[in-house]
Amino acid sequence: MKKCKKRLPRVRMWAAFLTSFFVLLASFSVSAQTPRQGVITDKDGRPVAGATVTVKGKNINAVSSDNGSFTIAANTGDVLVISFVGYENYEMKVGSKSNLSVQMALKSDPLNDVVVVGYGTQRKRDLTGSVAVVNVEDAKKTASYDVAKILQGQVAGISVQGSGEPGGYVQIKIRGISTFGNNSPLFVVDGVPVDGPYDFSTNDIESIQVLKDASAGAIYGSRASTGIVIITTKKGKPGPLRITYNTYFGDQSVPKRLPLTNRVQYQKITDAAETNAGLVLAPGNDPTNPKFISNVNTDWQKEDFKTGNIQNHDLNFSGGNEVATFSANLGYFDQSSVFAGPQNYKRYSLNTNVQGKKGIFSFGAKFAYTNSHKINNTYPHLHPNVGNAITNLLTDIPTMPVYDSTRLGGYGGTDNAIQKAICINPIGMNNLITDYSDRSRMLANAWGEIEIVKNLKYKINLSYDNLNYENFYFEPMYDLGWYYTNNIAYMSDQKGKNTTSLTENTLTYKYTLGKSSLTALAGTSYQMDNYSWTTGTAQGFTPPYFYTFNAASSAYPKSIAQYLETATLVSYFGRLNYNYNDRYLLTGNFRRDGSSKFSPANRYGNFASIAGAWNVSNEKFITLPKAINTLKIRAAYGTLGNQNIGSYLYQPVVNSNASYLFGINPTLAPGTTTTSVVDPAIKWESKVTSNVAIDMTMFDSRFSFTAEYYANTSKDLLAAIPIPLSVGSTGGANPNTVVTNAASVQNSGIEFTAAWHKSSGAFNYTISGNVSTLKNKVLALGGSNNPIYGVGSKSEIGQPVGQLFGFRTQGLFQSNADVASHALQTGAAPGDVKFLDVTKDGTITDSDRVYLGNAIPNLYYGLNFDASYKGFDISFFFQGSAGNKVFDGVYAQLMAGQYTNHHIDELNYWTPTNTNTNIPRPVIYDPNGNGRFSDRFVENGSYIKLTNAQIGYTFPVKTLAPTKIVKSFRLYLSGQNLLTISKYKGYDPDFISDGLFSRGYDYGSFPNPRTIMAGLQVGF
Repeated sequence: MKKCKKRLPRVRMWAAFLTSFFVLLASFSVSAQTPRQGVITDKDGRPVAGATVTVKGKNINAVSSDNGSFTIAANTGDVLVISFVGYENYEMKVGSKSNLSVQMALKSDPLNDVVVVGYGTQRKRDLTGSVAVVNVEDAKKTASYDVAKILQGQVAGISVQGSGEPGGYVQIKIRGISTFGNNSPLFVVDGVPVDGPYDFSTNDIESIQVLKDASAGAIYGSRASTGIVIITTKKGKPGPLRITYNTYFGDQSVPKRLPLTNRVQYQKITDAAETNAGLVLAPGNDPTNPKFISNVNTDWQKEDFKTGNIQNHDLNFSGGNEVATFSANLGYFDQSSVFAGPQNYKRYSLNTNVQGKKGIFSFGAKFAYTNSHKINNTYPHLHPNVGNAITNLLTDIPTMPVYDSTRLGGYGGTDNAIQKAICINPIGMNNLITDYSDRSRMLANAWGEIEIVKNLKYKINLSYDNLNYENFYFEPMYDLGWYYTNNIAYMSDQKGKNTTSLTENTLTYKYTLGKSSLTALAGTSYQMDNYSWTTGTAQGFTPPYFYTFNAASSAYPKSIAQYLETATLVSYFGRLNYNYNDRYLLTGNFRRDGSSKFSPANRYGNFASIAGAWNVSNEKFITLPKAINTLKIRAAYGTLGNQNIGSYLYQPVVNSNASYLFGINPTLAPGTTTTSVVDPAIKWESKVTSNVAIDMTMFDSRFSFTAEYYANTSKDLLAAIPIPLSVGSTGGANPNTVVTNAASVQNSGIEFTAAWHKSSGAFNYTISGNVSTLKNKVLALGGSNNPIYGVGSKSEIGQPVGQLFGFRTQGLFQSNADVASHALQTGAAPGDVKFLDVTKDGTITDSDRVYLGNAIPNLYYGLNFDASYKGFDISFFFQGSAGNKVFDGVYAQLMAGQYTNHHIDELNYWTPTNTNTNIPRPVIYDPNGNGRFSDRFVENGSYIKLTNAQIGYTFPVKTLAPTKIVKSFRLYLSGQNLLTISKYKGYDPDFISDGLFSRGYDYGSFPNPRTIMAGLQVGF
C-alpha cells in the first residue's frame, strides 16, 4: 500500500533524463510558459517516484524523481494530469504558484485486495466464502479501548452493543444467536486464537476480516460457530526507520437527562401514594410535621454526572530491509468515568512484530504485553441484587443530601422513620468502597516456514498467551442510611491466572497445470488452556485501614477458596482451493476436533464445508454491460462446531457430607449423595450454514456491491431442561434441571454492502454502507419442548429467543362498578391499571400474559461518508438498528409510585378529578400490580445514531520540508455519539441486553457518552 523510497532503475533514469531534456527544448518554443516545480506524495506523505506528469492537450510531460519532485513547463490555466500505476489519476489546474503539491490516492480495486483467511491469504476476487473486509481507517475513527466496539455498524451481519463504563464489557454477535451459551466470536490475532481482544490497543491494527459462514470458518472448526474475527497487527516494511505518533484527547459527558421530580413534586406524589394506601404520611414529606424536609432538594443527575476525559497515545517504530522488517508500538489509553467518583480505566500496551525471509526460509515473531487498571463502579457486597449504579442514581430521592457530616463516612443517607425510602448514595458508595481489577497479559508467538521443495511449504506456529489478574474489593465501615449501614469492614481479594499454549503444524502445496491451479493445506493443532484462581475474604478491619488479611480481626473467620481447570483441544484440518482460469472456484474444508470438555465417547467432532464461485465476468460467451467490471456468484454450505461451554458438564457433582441416622438407636453414618443430575452423553453443538451471494463492481471499479442471503441452523444446543423436584437435583448452576443437547435455533437474513468512490482532481469522496436483516426462530427446546421463561420473556418453538412476554393493558379503572364488572384483579381499585383477560376465564393470572414484541432487532445498518479536498478531509458515520422492542425497566421503576423518586410523567396520576390520563394512582405496596411486566413499559428500540464525525487537515509536504524531520502532519477534530434519533425514553437504546432468554431488558445500563476530542498524527 505504501511505496518505499528506492533508486530508479538505470533505464528509468535515462528515460527521466531524456523526457526532461525534450520538455526543456519544448519550453523554449512555447511563449509565456513558466517552469513549475512540485512534489508528489501518497496519502502517508511518502514520495511517489516515477509518476508521469503531463500538460493536458499538449506534448509536454515529466517524470517524478526519487524524492517525488518534478519540474514541468506550463502556462497559467493549463491542466496537469498526474498518473502512476496503482493510483487514481490526479488533475489540477495551474495557477500563479510555481511550487505545486500533489497527493495521490490509491486506485480503488477491492477485488484485488489480499484478504487474510484461516491459515493463509487470498485475493478477494478468489473468495468463495462469506468474508467481510473491514475498512480499518473508518473503524478506528471511533475512539475505544475495545476492538469489538469499533466494529459497530461497519460490517453487515454484525451486532455490537456496549456501554459508557470505562473498560466495560462490549457484546458482539455475528448473524444472531448461535448458542445458549457464549455467543462472542473467536478472535484470531496474528494467527493466534485469543479469548477476547479488549486487552490490545486498537491502534496496532492493520486489517480486520470477519468470517461469517462455514466455508470461511470451518478451518477453525471447534469454535467457529459464533463467527471469527481475524485481526492482523502492524508489520514493518523495507526502508529506513519510520516513526509515527498518534494521539487524541477529549471530554466526555452524558448527552441526555431524564426528567425526574424535584423535592416538591416528589413529596406530592409520595404523599398521595401513602394516602391511597391508608398510611400515615412520612414525617419528612408531611408539611405539618416538625421533621418535614424543606431545605434539601438534590438533583442527583446534576450532582453525579461530571465531565469525563479520554486520551490515547501511540508511538510506532518500523523499518527494515529486504531480509527482515520490524514494527514496535507503544500505547497508552486513559478514560475516566462520567460519574462522580474515582472510576477509571488505564492501559499500557506494547506490540512488536518481526518478520523476514532468507532464501527458502521465512520467519516471524510477535510479542505483545498489556497492563491495565480498572476502577469499577461498585456496590455493597451484602446487597448485590438490589439495583445498580444507574437505577440507584435515578431513584434516589431529592430529600436525601449528598453530604452529611453527622454520618460515618461523611455522606448523606435516608432515615427509615423520616423518609421511609431505601436509597443508596451513589457518590458516597463509589468514593468509600475500593473496587478495582488489574490485568497483566502477555502474548508471544513465533513461526517459521521452509519451502521443502518448489511450491511445498512447511510451517510451524507456536504461541503462548498468559493472563494474570486481580479483583480487589474493600468495604470500610460507614453509614449511608438505613439498609446501607456497614459496621464490619470487609475485604475480598481474588488472584487468578489463565494460560493458553498452542502448537500448529501446516503443510501447503501449490500446483498449476495449464489453466488449473490447486492449493492444498493440511495441518494439526494442539491447544491447552489452564484456568486458576484463589479468593480470600476477611472482616473486622479497623481504621486506619491496611489492605492486608493480617490486619483483619481474629474475632471474625477468614475464608479461602480455590479453583483449577484444564481443557485441551487437539485438531486435524485440511483445505483445498481449486481455480480454473479465474472462472470457476471451489473450496473444501475439513476439521476434526477432540475436546476434553466432552466425555471420551463424544470427544471428537467432524466439521466440513464446501463452497463454489463463478466469475461470470471472465466468461467469453457472456457479454455483460460495459458498466459492469466484475460479476461473481458464490454459494456455500457447511457445518461448524462449538465447544465453548463449561468444563466437566458431563460429570455429576456429589456432596460428601450427606450423613444419615440409621437404626433403632440412631447412629450417624457418613454418606455421599449426588446433588445434580447430568447427562454424561452431552456432545458437540453444531451449526449448519448455507448462503448464496453475488459480488459485483461497476463503473471502472468505482462502485462495489455485495448481496448475500444466509440461513443458519444451530443444532444440539445445550439447554437446561426442567426435571421433577423429586429427582433431587438441587446443585449446580441450574437446580432442578439437567443440561443436555436439546435445543435448536435458526437465523436467516439478507445482507447488502455497497461502496462508491469518486475522484475528481483534488476532490475525492467515498460513500459506503451496509444493511442486514435478521430473523430468529426457536426450532426445539428439548424434553417436552416446554417454553423457557426469563425476566419478562418467553422462548418457545416457532418464536424468537427471549421475546418480551407480559400483560396487555386496557386503560384504568374509573369506578368501583368498573372494577366489579371486569375480570377479577386482586387489590384493584379505581385509578388502577386494567389488564386484559386473554383467557376469558374471569380472573387475571399469569396465563393472561402474551407476547409484547421481539427483543432482537430485525434490521441493522451503517453508513460511512468520507471526502477530501487538497489537505482537508471530513467524514461522517451513522449506524443503528430497527424492529425491536425494549422493556424500559428504569422507567417502570420511576413510574412505580413508591417511596423512591419518580419520573415527571407520574405527576399526571389518576384522581377522581383527573380521569383523563393513562397514569395510574400511586399507592404504596401496589396491591393491584400496576408496575407488573406489561406493555406500559414496552417501547420501540429503533434508533439511528451519528456515531462519529471528523474533520481534519494534512499539511502539505512542501510546508514540512524545511523541518527535515517531520514527513507528515495531520490535525483533526472529532465527535462521537453526537446525535441519536429515537423515541426511547431511557438514556440510550444502544445498551447491552443479552441475557439470552432475558433480552431487551434495560434496568440501568451505563449510557454511552458524547465525546468531543482533538487528535494529532505525525510521521517522522
